[in-house]
Amino acid sequence: MLNNSVHPALGFVPFRKCTLRVQPRSISIEDPAGSARIPWRAVTGDDSLELMRDYFAGKVALITGSARGIGYAIAEQLGRRGATVVISDVLDDTLAEAAARLADQSIRVISAHTDVTDPQACQDLVDRTLREAGGLDVLVNNAGISIVANFEECEPAACKKLMDVNVMGSIYMTHAALDGLKRSRGHLVFVSSVSGIRAIPTGSIYSASKAAMRSFAESLRLELKPSGIHVGVVSPGFTPTEASKTVLQGDGTPRPIDRPAHDTPESVAKQTIALIEGRERERVLTPLGKATLVLQRLSPTIIDYVLQGRQLKN
Repeated sequence: MLNNSVHPALGFVPFRKCTLRVQPRSISIEDPAGSARIPWRAVTGDDSLELMRDYFAGKVALITGSARGIGYAIAEQLGRRGATVVISDVLDDTLAEAAARLADQSIRVISAHTDVTDPQACQDLVDRTLREAGGLDVLVNNAGISIVANFEECEPAACKKLMDVNVMGSIYMTHAALDGLKRSRGHLVFVSSVSGIRAIPTGSIYSASKAAMRSFAESLRLELKPSGIHVGVVSPGFTPTEASKTVLQGDGTPRPIDRPAHDTPESVAKQTIALIEGRERERVLTPLGKATLVLQRLSPTIIDYVLQGRQLKN
């Protein structure tokens, strides 16, 4: 237990009685009365222990598509490190459950139903974030859907729906958030995919949308550099969220996912947060993803043979 004799130079808000919680690579101060949490990191030397305020403490992060899966994992990990997290989704019940789970961990959370295909809804979400949280330091464009079908089986309406969510949703959210991110010299992050580096059979529309996100980010990185905004891209492999998650067929109807996972939401979130903290341009995840990146640059024909063989076998 700690009391308010803690040295003020450390920057603590004095509590009548609080708990020092030690976890791997982090230390936090918790106030039982106010459920406040101030994350600090322990930096060890040869014969010393120094506490440093966590990079994300006091920051505000907005994550789209964050009721579950990668988006939720990013929100949870950022919240545990002291950020105020703004979560948004169109899955109202799942979003409410996610907000409750975060709040139970003493994470400050704001949740809002937001359809990223509606530019006004995106602007309203950012306005609410600035009003209630007092700023915006991180935007993670994570909302997305997928179609798994041969292109000739894909109906135009389904293709448009995917592009509206994956591409236009990122564009609308980014446009709405730019002023706030400029003021904080913050972070703009896109959750793309290994499929955006190398397209795969039955994933033409999805792959095209993720490649568009990467190109969008590359352009913005240069345009926004004078403003001090960091632009980063994370390219995970296939990452399942839960058994109820589905993908779309070519006609737009849902179907279950029946393929092995390459990664976990928690692992992708950890890599995303490391990219943000290091202000990195891109992280390609999983050994398969890294191999795909190298082969696509050196000899895309090899990948053609591999993918054609897999397609014929299926």
